[in-house]
Amino acid sequence: MTDSPIPDRDDQTEQDRRERLERAFQARSASVELPEVFPHQELLYWLEIANMGVAGIRADELMRVYERYGSIEMLLTWSRGDLLELGARENLGLNFLDEKRVQSLIEKRERVDGEVLYDKLQIARTSFYPIVHPHYPRCLSNIHNAPIGIYTRGQMPITSLGMAIAIVGTRKPTSYGSKIAKTFAGELASAGLIVVSGMALGIDSLAHWGAIEAGGRTIAVLAGGVDHIYPSTNRKLYDRLLAKEDGLIVSEYFPGTEPKTWMFPSRNRIITGLSNALLLVEAGAKSGSLISAKFAFEQSLEVFAIPGSIWAEMSAGPNDLIHKDSARLVTSTKQILSHMQVSTARIADFAPIAVQLYGREKEVFDRLANEPTHFEQLTQALEISVGELSSALTMLELAGLIERLPGDFYQRA
Repeated sequence: MTDSPIPDRDDQTEQDRRERLERAFQARSASVELPEVFPHQELLYWLEIANMGVAGIRADELMRVYERYGSIEMLLTWSRGDLLELGARENLGLNFLDEKRVQSLIEKRERVDGEVLYDKLQIARTSFYPIVHPHYPRCLSNIHNAPIGIYTRGQMPITSLGMAIAIVGTRKPTSYGSKIAKTFAGELASAGLIVVSGMALGIDSLAHWGAIEAGGRTIAVLAGGVDHIYPSTNRKLYDRLLAKEDGLIVSEYFPGTEPKTWMFPSRNRIITGLSNALLLVEAGAKSGSLISAKFAFEQSLEVFAIPGSIWAEMSAGPNDLIHKDSARLVTSTKQILSHMQVSTARIADFAPIAVQLYGREKEVFDRLANEPTHFEQLTQALEISVGELSSALTMLELAGLIERLPGDFYQRA
């Protein structure tokens, strides 16, 4: 790490202070090369900055400090006056250090302790990579409003990331959409692509499972901390993502952070930021998945969409993307791989399976037949509560394994 002038805590004359600042202003302007082994102390500085909650300081601005001085230590140690003067020097490009943000830095930096944060990460089995870390995905660092750092949990090495595709869609897919999501994810994963999604119910979860069942790799980007399973019904999927080297959990928030409504649209930029292309399977006209498509277009990714009936509510989103936003209409994974210049030779025959069915879900599925069965009949036959049955039926329906018919009847899809 490059040495950078750090203020002396002892009393100084104005001349001494000016001389020290001048040495800082004259520091080299060439970019600092990312070290192969990131210094532990520098990691702690970034952990502190990332968790101080200083509004308005962006990752690219912090990078400018690091590129000039090889450290962001001064943001955590310099006096208010020194930081304001640093920001006032136009030739340094650090004008984000204005009165408001410097005051916020001064007030909040004493409330965080990098060592304490680091110890909590160790307990949570979580890694942290600031944007200047050599293992921070370069594709993610290039997006607008990139995360200051990312937290990861899982056995997949972040250094092994390669070509990836985001697969997104509605939380309430039809049987048509469910089968496509799982089948396409499986075939694309078998061809070597990493499947990236948000571990939400519906298309997201199906895409993750499709990649897993095909023996491929998949990344789940969460809106809350990497240890916060949302929805809680995805516990089995979450555990499976952590069980082997084919899964990884990613978030921009410290472990323990509960997801808030505004965090979900924000996390979509990370889903696309980690990907080379996006596939929208099913989505309503106002689906949150269209936010992901918007980010994908802004990031110059290839955007693919599955067409559907003009009468189908969940095909409105993909159809609009195709007709209004120039998304590529695709009906096979070979078309996707061809546009991404990935060989189609490795696509394996993939038939989605239901290996994730356990407990009540399996009992309910086994009980259902191809003929409609009423909700009350299932309750009596299985001797379970109305709540348990409703939950199991919802999960099976979202997985595309059963269909709900008028009058509260159910049958296998």
